[in-house]
Formats: sequence, C-alpha cells, structure tokens
Amino acid sequence: MKNILLFVGIVSISAMSCKTLATMISPTSFETVAALKEVLNSSAFKALKRINSLNDGGTGLLPSQLQPVLSTLKTLGLGTEIDQVTRHISNASQVVGKESALIMKDAIADVSFTDAASVVVSGGDAATSVLKQKMYGSVKKRYSTRLDQELGKTDALKYWPMAAGAYNLFAKEKVDSSLSDFLAERAVDAAFLGMGVEEKKIRTDYKSLGSSVVTKVFDYYGKKGSRKS
Repeated sequence: MKNILLFVGIVSISAMSCKTLATMISPTSFETVAALKEVLNSSAFKALKRINSLNDGGTGLLPSQLQPVLSTLKTLGLGTEIDQVTRHISNASQVVGKESALIMKDAIADVSFTDAASVVVSGGDAATSVLKQKMYGSVKKRYSTRLDQELGKTDALKYWPMAAGAYNLFAKEKVDSSLSDFLAERAVDAAFLGMGVEEKKIRTDYKSLGSSVVTKVFDYYGKKGSRKS
C-alpha cells in the first residue's frame, strides 16, 4: 500500500513539474509576433471606434486649423462657398473614417518586428511605435488617396490652394497646400495616438482579450522579467 501511495505521489509531482515547465516554455517568434498583432488590432479597433464616434456630427475628425483656413475664403470673395466646402470635406472625412479599420488592419498585417520579444517587454505603446515608424508613410498615402477620390467629386480641391496660400502668409503654423495630405496627416496622427493609448491599457489587462497566444506570450515575458528583478 505504501509503495502504491509513493508511486502515485511521484507521478503527481512529475505531472506538476511537467505542467509548470510547459507554462514556461518560451513562445516561438511566430507566436510573439502574432500576439503583438492581436494587441495592435484590438487597440486599433478601440481607438478608431472612439475617433469615429466623435465624427458622428460631421466635424469631429476635422483639424482645428481647418476653420481658419476656410475663413480665409471670405477675404478672397468666396464667402458663399465656405459652407459647401466645409460640408464636402466633412463628408469625405466620414467616408475615410469608416474605412480606417480596414486600412489599419492591412498595415498591421504587413508590419514586421525584427525583435518582437523586446517589443513585448518594452511596455507602454512599443508595438504602436514600431507600426507608426514603419508604416506611417504608407498609411498616410492610403488615407490621402481615398480623400482625393472623395474630394475630387467636389469643388473643395479647387478652392483649398487659394485659401491655404492666403492663410500661410500670416500663420505661424503653416498648412499643407494639398487638402488631402493635410487631412490625411492629421487623421493618421490621431489614429496612432489613440492606438498608443489603447495599447497601454491592454498591456495592463492583456488576459481580457481572451487570446491564448497573447496570454502565453505576455505571461512568459512577464514572469521572465519578474525573475530577473
């Protein structure tokens, strides 16, 4: 009887040891990258949802510098066009805003992490920073191209260079002579800023994503970091 109990005890201890060892197995580079992309996708969705909710009224995504520039049209004798141009810009921004999730999803799928593990342990908005550094130009180009398509259906592009040129004569903060680039840059900046904020939140409660690979990766590097300290 004692021998049986001893055998059961050994088996149980061995099983527990194996289980502990399994939970501490280093995640593969593929898993680490996959975890980071899941975090980015989640943070992008939350950030863009919040940004787009601000645009429900039609002006939430429009830059603060926009109104002064359009007001400059008054000095050019184009006061009657101001409301029309503002409406066109607002409508175009709403269209692009609704497509932002797809644009960011494509960017996240394309981003590469040369050292994914270091991004995990860096904390904060490290993953968003990598995405912004590598994909900012391509994301902005997609925004700008889409805005060009929408604004090209209106007279907004015709009046903008005149208004921007007159505004820039006296403004300390100059605006881009391309309306699409001007709007795209500020929309992309807002998207990345919001993603960074959401990434920081997710890192404090990554298990809430319900993703096994995210939990495995962040658990592993979290425990590894705590053992070093």
